[in-house]
Amino acid sequence: MQHLNIRRAVAAVAAATLVATAALPTHAQPARSPAGDIWATRDQWQRVPEILTALGAAPGQRIADIAAGQGFLTRPLSRRVGRSGRVFAVEISEDARRALIELAERGTLGNVEVVAGTESDPRIPGPIDGAVVLNAYHEMADHATMLEAIRNALRPGGLLVMVDNTNLGAWAGSRREQVSHHSIDPAFVEAELRAAGFEIAARQDEFIVQPIRQWLIVARRPARLRSAAKDPDGQSTSPPLTGVGILLAWVVPSPSWPPPLAPQQ
Repeated sequence: MQHLNIRRAVAAVAAATLVATAALPTHAQPARSPAGDIWATRDQWQRVPEILTALGAAPGQRIADIAAGQGFLTRPLSRRVGRSGRVFAVEISEDARRALIELAERGTLGNVEVVAGTESDPRIPGPIDGAVVLNAYHEMADHATMLEAIRNALRPGGLLVMVDNTNLGAWAGSRREQVSHHSIDPAFVEAELRAAGFEIAARQDEFIVQPIRQWLIVARRPARLRSAAKDPDGQSTSPPLTGVGILLAWVVPSPSWPPPLAPQQ
């Protein structure tokens, strides 16, 4: 996980969105704010309540806020899990961790623990009930190792919610080209999550449409291994599972979460 300058990344995508939509007919252009104003109104457009709902965050849970930045999501997570819960605010930047510690002390967020992650390991004290990566996955160079570490920290059935910037048609090329413009196609992310052993519980490509475009994906760590089929003599008829086969054999017991999310108004 690289140093996450989220403000710069979102501002760059916001500016690019303005350019990409300028050619649309007036009636087809999304309402938008100038790139310099988006931080003043972020509470209005980032859809934090919907992110917490998708995560299933509830009192008493242990949740990881990965690439927590200045704590934008850490505060509402802290309130949602309550005194009996725990929020692990993960950052690799020493300055960001210092700011998070000050935020926790100043805001009396006694259930927040600041964690020094690395570019390939969030170092979450597991097991946890859920994890969230907000506007930061495209910055993770060692994304495969990071996803594996997050999966291992989640309890069986635990959820990972990811929100990131939608790739615009102007640079609809390779993954490397997209992330260089602070965005990534959700199709890339879904494939990477499945390769890491996650089940995709939900995906909304137009989770946010203004002032910038962002998608949301909810992934789940599978809950149990599928039982092997047996013949009449009680012998297994399924070939032994190894490597990727084990990951593909996981099943999810309940498809009812998360609930459907309404489009952004």
